[in-house]
Amino acid sequence: MQSEFYSVDLDRIRYSLVWEDSQTLYHSLDIRPEDRVLVITSAGCNVLNTLLKNPRQVIAIDLNPVQNALLALKIHVIQQHDQATLRGMLGLDGPQAVARAAQQLAVSLPVAQRAYWASFFASHPDGILTAGKLEAYITRFRTTCPEPLRERIRHLFTFDDLPAQRRFFEQELDNGPFQEAFIHYFDDANLSQGRDPRLFRYAQESGGRAFYRRLSSHLSTVLVKDNFFTRFFFLGPLDLPEAILPPCYQAQHMDTLRERLSRISAVDGEAISYLLSPAGQAITKASLSNIFEYTSEPEFHRVCEALLTDPQRPLRFVYWNLLQGQGDSAVPATGFRYPFPGGQTRQTACFYFKNQYILATHPFCLIP
Repeated sequence: MQSEFYSVDLDRIRYSLVWEDSQTLYHSLDIRPEDRVLVITSAGCNVLNTLLKNPRQVIAIDLNPVQNALLALKIHVIQQHDQATLRGMLGLDGPQAVARAAQQLAVSLPVAQRAYWASFFASHPDGILTAGKLEAYITRFRTTCPEPLRERIRHLFTFDDLPAQRRFFEQELDNGPFQEAFIHYFDDANLSQGRDPRLFRYAQESGGRAFYRRLSSHLSTVLVKDNFFTRFFFLGPLDLPEAILPPCYQAQHMDTLRERLSRISAVDGEAISYLLSPAGQAITKASLSNIFEYTSEPEFHRVCEALLTDPQRPLRFVYWNLLQGQGDSAVPATGFRYPFPGGQTRQTACFYFKNQYILATHPFCLIP
């Protein structure tokens, strides 16, 4: 596929968190034991979340080999260490826990990997979750706000009542310094600090205003104290309740993951090319992140036709739109297209995505 991602330097962790939520993935793909699932690796979260649904195989694929190396590190920790080490490495329990996890990894990792990860944790003492280029940029926002504004942001996450949360937002944050700071920080010029500007070649909206509009809507429908992504976005990785973490980071799933890790295979490469290759013909489900954000609309339709033209192939895939609207106005000429009903996973989803679509070679019913 022709994508602007080929123009980006792939020599660092660009994403240390997968922002596409697991519940949308689960509802979209309805993963079964016979499925072979392709997942864009990114930070590895949804590779592991997919494994929890007991598929036959998970292929993790990424153009950036460093993202697959990050997945390999997580697999190693799940295989060889306990939940405390996993949480520590991620940065969920503070810098001291990160340091303890790094010390353990310095002993348990294969010798060839030790120097790389020792240097990584020395450079990122707060752990993995804030180390990605995008995540470092996002979590810096709160540090740019004056303390009185930060205190109001923190208070936004204390409500148990949705109308009260909305009233507080409207009275204390909306149409004031917070709105101005948010839109400015996440506008197109500054957004390049988190994503390479070449990735916005086809963007149809301005980031700051679009994201603020989506945040405002989110605050009318979701108790944000219970939403992992919104809490991390504004408050960082500390003090996150276990119950709202991505499933793959919850203690209750550690043993299940450990038992199934052998089903994961990692590939350095491009997802669409793999799906169209002989090896990719075995894939029945795919989670493609926001892969079409970085390509033109004609290329999007060309790819959809190539993937969906064979009625003998059972294939279903989900993708997320951020600042583009791939699939909004024109239905691909082949296959079946379903807009994802966001109300099903509103409580767990990340607010900044525009929408999601599911495409398939055959009609199906979304699971409730």
